[in-house]
Amino acid sequence: MLKRFEVINFKQFNSLQWDFSKVRNYDFSMDCLADSPSGKFIKTALVYGRNSSGKSNLGFALFDIVQHLVDKVKKPDAYTYYANADHPDDPVKFSYSFLLDGKEVVYSYSKSSFLELTGETLLIDGREVFSWDDNEKIHRFENLSSFGFERLNFVYKDSSLSFLRYLANNSPLPEDSTIRKLMDFVGSMLWFRRVDTGNSFMGLLSVTDHLDSFIISHGLTEKFEKFLNDHDVNERLKVAKSPDGREGLYFAHEQALPFFAVASSGTLALTVLFYWQESLSINKPSFIYMDEFDAFYHYEVAEKIFNLAKSLDIQCILTTHNTNLLTHANTRADCCFLLRNEKIKPFSDLTEREIREGNNLEKLFLSHEFER
Repeated sequence: MLKRFEVINFKQFNSLQWDFSKVRNYDFSMDCLADSPSGKFIKTALVYGRNSSGKSNLGFALFDIVQHLVDKVKKPDAYTYYANADHPDDPVKFSYSFLLDGKEVVYSYSKSSFLELTGETLLIDGREVFSWDDNEKIHRFENLSSFGFERLNFVYKDSSLSFLRYLANNSPLPEDSTIRKLMDFVGSMLWFRRVDTGNSFMGLLSVTDHLDSFIISHGLTEKFEKFLNDHDVNERLKVAKSPDGREGLYFAHEQALPFFAVASSGTLALTVLFYWQESLSINKPSFIYMDEFDAFYHYEVAEKIFNLAKSLDIQCILTTHNTNLLTHANTRADCCFLLRNEKIKPFSDLTEREIREGNNLEKLFLSHEFER
């Protein structure tokens, strides 16, 4: 799990901390939580915030770690205007605290730009593995041998290359290695959202799939048709070749209609959902950030998606404007967050009221109880 995250000087955020281990003693909606050796933590969270509050940039901040540690699908266009515009020459700093098989792993780093690292520190259960910072003239690598890296071929220093990545890729790591588990976790993180042009994502996969190619190549056309029918899109589908010879999905009418050319925004959103629902069974992610997850969905479909997220044994963050989800049958105040004024806090910390199961969470939110 990701236990805690902090970012400094990234885009609009001067300083933001997010703690997933801060859990109240509510006795309802326990399926939003998961257990760890150090206690319960937030597994399924909803993030609310006004337009331009930074919900998308928060996801980009969380997934900055994917950009330099692993060879997965990246999204460099999300990282233009990288540093905070009021402090463009200051370093951008990130810190992640992970719980991996009972060990707490803290990985912190700083950058001068999207591709230029200026420092990294790795701690395992409070013990420093290494630390370097060019700005502070710090270069501490003497503890590497105590973590089993005696034979490391230490020919290194390239500011575009992470030392943690160099360490992981140039050392024979056993399967139970904490560093291997950290790299596997980061390599399996997934951010995605539905956009007008289709499926936008980063992390998890090494290459991008065309949605229809994925459905056709995995023999999922009939299953996809049933999925659409179950969500009130009452159409038949077939596979046919386009004039250029490429196989694609078509609506099966007397005149076959190319699926992606004529499908509505809502149907395309369902297609992205189906893709990830099926893809997750093939490539299991460690962490999911679904940005604007219910855009184009009917509220009943949005609730189904949220319940699907809760059923996954995966830490999952969903950003939304949908207040229909704010019932204690769905969620709880410590798992609902408000992003406001460059800070993110759970509803439970934003009111002096003692939240009870009988409280109407949606009504409290709409009455601005959590913005006072």
